[in-house]
Amino acid sequence: MTREIPSRREWLRTVTVTATVIGGASGSVAGGGRPNAAVPDGGDDEPACTDPESGAVDVRLVPACVDDGTAVFCASNDGSRPVSLEWRAVAPPAERIEFVDCQTVRVVGEFEDVILEATFLSGGEIGNVIEPVGGVDGVRTFDVRELESVPDDAIVGTAEAFRDGPVVPGAGDLAASNPEFDDCQETAFGEVLVGDGADGADSTDDSDGEEEREPRGGEPDAAELESLTVPAGETTCFAVDAPDGPVAVQLFREGDLLVERTSAADVACPRSVSADSGEVVEPPATFVDDRRTGE
Repeated sequence: MTREIPSRREWLRTVTVTATVIGGASGSVAGGGRPNAAVPDGGDDEPACTDPESGAVDVRLVPACVDDGTAVFCASNDGSRPVSLEWRAVAPPAERIEFVDCQTVRVVGEFEDVILEATFLSGGEIGNVIEPVGGVDGVRTFDVRELESVPDDAIVGTAEAFRDGPVVPGAGDLAASNPEFDDCQETAFGEVLVGDGADGADSTDDSDGEEEREPRGGEPDAAELESLTVPAGETTCFAVDAPDGPVAVQLFREGDLLVERTSAADVACPRSVSADSGEVVEPPATFVDDRRTGE
């Protein structure tokens, strides 16, 4: 028997959890759709590339770690053919939401309040809680393990930031979905119980993702792009110069922006990175595994 995995949008519309399961009434129980607001940093959880003709049906970019002025990013290709990509480094956006690991979110900017949506297992049943966690004045990091109303094994699915009230789920000024949500479920639950939401839940309009996004910083010149080829079914990690702190990487394919991610400033590389910007870092599994588990 094949088990059908619901999308996150479908599941969040139907799931119900009692207040006793989530540890109190301070967290709202999810009963509506996911936030429909601007997604920073390319923080959406849709595949970055979904062209079946190219074989690159799932290209993802993960900020893996940092080491003394160098940031490491990893591009994964779950397609059936190699994919040729281009990338460039840019200054990160002034306001952004970053997923440090499965249970930790960093918010940068000036916001009156932030809400986190977390998923967990209790008694073999999957649950969901939406929790207001407070305002941000510059930079603030939130760890769901520090919230009394959220189980310790919960993983963060989405985050929303509000410049002013009312603080209502789905009405945030900035929102982002955990791009590694499936991997977090594998680690926490042993399997993927909730789909990754690749149904346009994070879209900012009604175009179902068909409209191309304008890159921050304008269209890139060929001279400023670095080339990267990722074999089918593999992950390739590369070094990026980051002497002044966080750096953002924009990933392109044939001139189209796929995704933008900001470096993982709180995740130190497990070993020293002695590579120039653009050089491939080996072995990639070392960085990807440590990034997913937050170790």
